[in-house]
Amino acid sequence: MSFLSKTLGMAIITLSLSYGLPSPAPTRAQTPTFAPQATIIDDGRTYAFEAGQGVYRVLYNYTGKNWTHADVAPIRINTDRPIAILPIQYTRNSMQPGAKVDDYHVGLYWNTVTANELYQRLNALGFYVLVPTIQMYGENLDGFQALEHYIAGVHKGNRNVQTLILTADAHVVSEANPFPGAQMLVTGLHRRDRQWENRIQAKLQPFYQQQGLRNIGPRVRGGKSDREGHSLAWHPLIERAAEYNPHVAILEVAQAREIIAKVGSWERATQWAAPVFDAVAAAMAEQACVNGANLPQVCWDATD
Repeated sequence: MSFLSKTLGMAIITLSLSYGLPSPAPTRAQTPTFAPQATIIDDGRTYAFEAGQGVYRVLYNYTGKNWTHADVAPIRINTDRPIAILPIQYTRNSMQPGAKVDDYHVGLYWNTVTANELYQRLNALGFYVLVPTIQMYGENLDGFQALEHYIAGVHKGNRNVQTLILTADAHVVSEANPFPGAQMLVTGLHRRDRQWENRIQAKLQPFYQQQGLRNIGPRVRGGKSDREGHSLAWHPLIERAAEYNPHVAILEVAQAREIIAKVGSWERATQWAAPVFDAVAAAMAEQACVNGANLPQVCWDATD
């Protein structure tokens, strides 16, 4: 059984039974035989909060002030592989259930499916893949603080890191989301890497052209509210990590109801979105090569 299956299997079985959704197929990727350890680097500072276990342990401070900054101890992952972080940010409760289709919230289900699919591809390409989940830290505000600081801590402590969350968007137009559907949410407070953004978008373009779906590409969310958690505020998960490395984004694959309109069921959605998973994995691999990774064949092709 894979890492992701062991971590999320029971949660997804429960979700599937409750919501009538299909269970994601078990991943075929194997957990790497070498499982790196994480080291929290002693930077001489004292941290008030500790959360998580093992490779997912994090030390941080949080006062509610300057909330887009992550005051976190650097987390060194002891590996020479490029690192991919595929967070699970949706909850089984009302904290953050995600988009709603046919009276069911599909956030956790689709977030898990997409993480599972990317995990397979990136692990096969030679990445070390981390899948921190809100369930590990608690489906509450404290849990979100821990999850977001953990991601920022890994970005702070390592050079070759990319964080991607693939989601299904709601369909309701709002000031915070004027064009629901395919889009890539990126940092608005810190330096952007537009070459990284463009690399991902170039790989995705054929899929959206073939499907006849609008993809507005990279977009900054936030800046219109100072209240943490407000839909018009900066996205804390993105901004906290992007302070240390701009390679963090939330990629809305499409509106949730667009996916169902295209394929008729969530069971078929995984196959339908396979070109998206392939494109994102390929772009992340190319970026890892640019950052100095040694991925056999991929890096040779990327530098030709």
